[in-house]
Amino acid sequence: MRRIITFLGLQAKTTTYSFEGEKYDGAVFAEALHRFFQYDSMLVCVTSEAKKKTFPILEKLEDERIQAVEIPNGETTEEMWETFKIITEKVNENDHVIFDITHGLRSLPFLVFLFAAYLKAAKNVTIEAIYYGAWELGISNNGIAPVINLSEFVGMLDWITATDQFIQTGDAQRLAKLLNPDGKASNITKKAATTLYEVSLATLLCQPLQLANKAQSLEADLLKAQEQLQLTAPPFEMLRQRITDTFSNFIGDFQQNTKKALEAQLRLIMWYHSNNRLIEAMSLAREWLINAVTYRLGLPFTLKISTREKLIARAISGVEMVSRDDLTVEELNEYGRIIHDTWTEKDTLIQLWNALQPVRNGLDHAGHQDGAMSVSKIVKTANDKIKPLLFHLAKTWELEELEYSSVSK
Repeated sequence: MRRIITFLGLQAKTTTYSFEGEKYDGAVFAEALHRFFQYDSMLVCVTSEAKKKTFPILEKLEDERIQAVEIPNGETTEEMWETFKIITEKVNENDHVIFDITHGLRSLPFLVFLFAAYLKAAKNVTIEAIYYGAWELGISNNGIAPVINLSEFVGMLDWITATDQFIQTGDAQRLAKLLNPDGKASNITKKAATTLYEVSLATLLCQPLQLANKAQSLEADLLKAQEQLQLTAPPFEMLRQRITDTFSNFIGDFQQNTKKALEAQLRLIMWYHSNNRLIEAMSLAREWLINAVTYRLGLPFTLKISTREKLIARAISGVEMVSRDDLTVEELNEYGRIIHDTWTEKDTLIQLWNALQPVRNGLDHAGHQDGAMSVSKIVKTANDKIKPLLFHLAKTWELEELEYSSVSK
């Protein structure tokens, strides 16, 4: 259903409004709006006094689609919330809504933008337009008042929300859709949308190597798109910078510079953790630890399972078993003996491995284990043990650039 939601004040003045090249008269803007816009329902929000003084102008139209909706004066925040509730309850799921903010209290435009944001999110409402009949501009325009559509600025809320979702969760579907809403965007904008989607997918699926690769072209692609969007989506410039500031932190190539790649992955782990993405944070933390131990041993980065699991992971777990007297030093592989005999930080490494393994396994196996850790214990262990131990070890190995307090926010 297409609904017009309009507000009336206490004054009326016959004005000629110009809309899309045509002129329409109205003592209140809603009267002109009634003439040039097709709708199913017009909800006219009026105080008790406005209902007596100005609503009769619309009553004379004798249109059963026009309905008075009584609202409080809006003298307190409680009354404003009451207005919010009254209006939003009059709108149904999937409605199309046109707001008119020409008349009424000066606080109403602010409230209408909140109404619009809420209805879009909570009821999947389409905001077709937010009209302002600028009757005061008619004084300098031969008595003709322009009709201004402010709905474009509601779109700014979409950009902000979509960008925040991407930065907080890594999910860029909404943002990519804003860049290419109908699939007919230019090649440059399509490329930016595709890059966003690829970075998003790598982030959501915890694929840091692919994320690091895709994020390299993110800034350049978004910058090119910005040049085309600066007129249709002015907030994109600010949001683009926020996106690139976040995801450029995760760029690193293990083949080119292992140290910088480890630092980038550590920042990604902390980002996952700070955004309550514990599955990804703990899964990556284990892989990072194996990468870091490999680096500390002076070995080249590898994805070969025979090296990562059979040699490095087994070396770490072996040292941990020696600490429990479940294994002798002689039974360790060569890397385990190096760690046991020469690393002063081996106790920190053992503590981290002991804390990390059950948490990571419990999360990755979705609790399908005998004696699986409770959710509360998983969170507490990740927060109180794994995170500080991981950062302490990284600092010991000079694999961090920020203070712990900075990355733990």
